[in-house]
Amino acid sequence: MVKCVGFDSDTDFNIGSGGTSGAYGQNSGLFPVSGTSNYLGTRDTSMKASGNSSLKFTIPANSGSDSAGSYFTNFSTDLSVQFDGNSEFFVQWRQRFSPEFVNTKFAGGGGWKQIIIGTGDQPGIFYTSCSALETVVQNTYHRGFPQMYNSCDGSTSHGAYNPFEESFGAYDFKLENGRPAPYCLYSQSATSYFAPVGNCFGYVANEWLTFQVGIKLGPRVGDEFKNSFVTLWIAREGKASELVMNWGPYNLTAGSVGTAQKYGKVWLLPYNTSKSSSVTNPIAYTWYDELIISRNKIADP
Repeated sequence: MVKCVGFDSDTDFNIGSGGTSGAYGQNSGLFPVSGTSNYLGTRDTSMKASGNSSLKFTIPANSGSDSAGSYFTNFSTDLSVQFDGNSEFFVQWRQRFSPEFVNTKFAGGGGWKQIIIGTGDQPGIFYTSCSALETVVQNTYHRGFPQMYNSCDGSTSHGAYNPFEESFGAYDFKLENGRPAPYCLYSQSATSYFAPVGNCFGYVANEWLTFQVGIKLGPRVGDEFKNSFVTLWIAREGKASELVMNWGPYNLTAGSVGTAQKYGKVWLLPYNTSKSSSVTNPIAYTWYDELIISRNKIADP
């Protein structure tokens, strides 16, 4: 085991001082909403998957892309644990969604993120959530199910924000390529992504869902980790996990050679790309708990 965060004590949250800078430069902690001193990530003792409390984000009725701020943590306090080429690691977390968060089609939004697994900090260098290495799980275009993409910068083989969408047939795409027949297809949008027409693994409100991402890095060659693999499993509460994404071999962006970036940091956040702040929506919430980083696949709770 590399790191466990139970969100059970105040020290797990480490709210920074300094207004808009928040926890900037610290090893872990909460960030306020961009351009403000509003911390909409809080400790919630009334709702938790286990232990004493969880991390709760509130999405206000009128809010922009950075709806609620974020939480981040490096894989180790001394920055010594990071993952380079030819290595493998896993990230598991529990997440709960209010019905308002799952069911609202936020105007203007390109979809809300759940987690960003990206570049770990280096001594004297703080990497933001938008890094070359970022591998992201998000509700793309509010389709109602998780998808993934890679990189804020792009690299030799692909551009930035490269979606994990697998070609299927002449004109179609698998949006969750780990799902069995009838699959999770782009073409199913006119009818339904979900049973009986489709088989996408959708979000569910008022349950503690379990998410796990496995990243197996190939060798670092230039600005990429060649022939890498990314896997996503999800489990509904009380159920066994199911395969959702099985992506690879794929060239994950590694950043320019001189920066020597390695995977070593996780961001938890309900960032909603291009969300309109002029539209009033129901107040929504999401909770995180039991964040685990490991060198080996983690058992279902």
